[in-house]
Formats: sequence, C-alpha cells, structure tokens
Amino acid sequence: MNLPQYVLRRLFFAVIVVLSVITITFVLSHYVGSDVIVAWLGKSAALHPQLAQLYAAKYHLNEPIWVQYYYYIVGLLQGNFGYSPSRGFLPVLAVIGQTLPLTLQLVFFAFVISLGLGVLLGALSARYGHTYVDGGIRAFYLAGYSSPPFFVALVLLIVFASILQLLPSGTAVDSSLAQPSLISGIPILDSLLEGKWAYFASAVEHAILPSLALALVTFGVITRILRSSLMEVLQMNYIRTARAKGLDENAVFYRHALRNAFIPVVTLSSIILTWLITGTIFVENVFAYPGLGQYVVTALLGQDYPGILAATIVFAVTIAVGNLVADLLYAVVDPQIRLG
Repeated sequence: MNLPQYVLRRLFFAVIVVLSVITITFVLSHYVGSDVIVAWLGKSAALHPQLAQLYAAKYHLNEPIWVQYYYYIVGLLQGNFGYSPSRGFLPVLAVIGQTLPLTLQLVFFAFVISLGLGVLLGALSARYGHTYVDGGIRAFYLAGYSSPPFFVALVLLIVFASILQLLPSGTAVDSSLAQPSLISGIPILDSLLEGKWAYFASAVEHAILPSLALALVTFGVITRILRSSLMEVLQMNYIRTARAKGLDENAVFYRHALRNAFIPVVTLSSIILTWLITGTIFVENVFAYPGLGQYVVTALLGQDYPGILAATIVFAVTIAVGNLVADLLYAVVDPQIRLG
C-alpha cells in the first residue's frame, strides 16, 4: 500500500472514530445531569418561564434526542458549534479560539521537557545498567509515572509557588501587561514575534509549573521504553562486531545503538501527546490556567453541552492526527516497516 492510500484509509477511520466519540458524548451529556434550562439560566428559569421556553425552543431541547442530534450535526457541517452557556452564551468557536492556544503552549513545553528528560535518563539508565545510577533513575521515573497529574501539580504549586515563591501561579500571564497582536493565535509565539519581551517572559514564567507537572507524569514511559530498547540493542551482533573492531564505547552506544533503539519512542510520542492533552484538564484547574482543560471542567459543571462536545471534538481530532503522524514517522525512521 502506497503512502497516499494509507493516509486516506487512516483519515477515513479517524473520521469514523471522531463521529463515534461525538455521538457517545452527545447522548451521555444529554441523559446525565439535572434540568438543562435550570442549569443554564439558574433562578431565571423559574422566575421567567417564557424565557425558559424560548431557550428550550431555540436549542430544540423539547425535541427527541435524535432530532437534537440531527440539528447539532447540521450545525457542525455549517461551522456552527453552538453557544456556550457557561461563558455567557458566547459562540463556542470563539471560546475555543481563546482557550486552545493556551493549552497548546503547555502541551508543547511539556512534550519538549518530557521527551528531553525521558531520552536523557533512558540513555543514562541503559549506559549504566544495573548500577546505583540505573536504580536511582528507575525509582525517579516510577515515582512520577505512578503519580496522578493533579497530585504532582499540587506539590509543585505548594513548593515553588507558595513556599519558595519562585514561580507564579494562576492565570497565563501578568494581567497588567498589554497583549501582543494576533499573529498565530498563540500568545507566547505572538509576543516573541512582536518583540514584547516582558509579555513573553511573563507567559513563559506562568507556563513553567503546569508544563513541568505534565512532563513529570509522562517522561517515565519514554525512559522505561528507551532503556529496555537500548538494553536489547546492546546485545545484538552488529554492536558486538563494532566493539570487536575497536570502536570507542561512546561511539558504539550513541552513534549505533541509540539511533536504532529510538524507534519505539517515535511510536510512543503519539501516546505521550494524548496523555499530555488529557492531563491539561487536571493541571490547568490546579494552576487556574485559563486553557481548554479549565474550560472543559467549567462546561461540565454548568452542563454546557455545546462546550463539552466542542472540547471533545478538539481532543479526538488531535489524538487521531497524532496517531497518524506517529505511524508515518515510524515508517520513516525504520525503512523495514511497511504501511498497511
């Protein structure tokens, strides 16, 4: 199977998966919870019954669920994701446009930290296998891997923000600073491109703890997989041949063994991205970081169905694309892999 056929087939299955996720989320969100109008309007629903009826008619809440689903899918195809009750009935796309870039910042920084730390410690653990160095690294990554994101976030918040007061907590940037112009939509990148260094420094400073919290619970998987892969590669015949020829041990390890052992990490990257994206739901709420993760919790508490569904679509599409990219990279890194 050639590359275009493979990509088209994967995209087809990705659409099926995303549509299934939307359907399941739609049904569950409409059957779980209290009265929607009361959740949206509060006391106004009882004080102004005509207003409640107006909202029920506008959003087809009195119709059977399959009719509501039909109108929702039609709206999606027209680019209308609905309006977010938890955000004053702003268009959902506008809310996603405000929150998603902030979450992407955290995911990017967390992925870089997780990958860098995981590869470094994985290589060191294999290089000094079955020593105190190896044991210490394994204990460290197991502690992080076995800890829930919100717990790690709370520890970092208490230690570095409350006790030591080295880093800020809450919000994404100092509110007294003027925002950069909208170029890419990602505040840190826009402030860098525009040369607003104070805003850039503040945004990076506010992103350090949330990103670190996400990275500390994910890097251990990379460390463990890379260590196991390296230990296996180091026993292969071509490595023994390289040593027999008198090559320096560092050259054998880093030039020959590490490259081949890195292949599983490429596939693992999509899983790491999935964990990072879903982990923002917990971490952003601990640090009061106004990204998509915090919006999801706000939407859930307010029975904001349009917001919940839109966030679910964003997460599902991101995960599907990440899996596709990882598979393609896997084939590039290892020519022996055949797409199919």
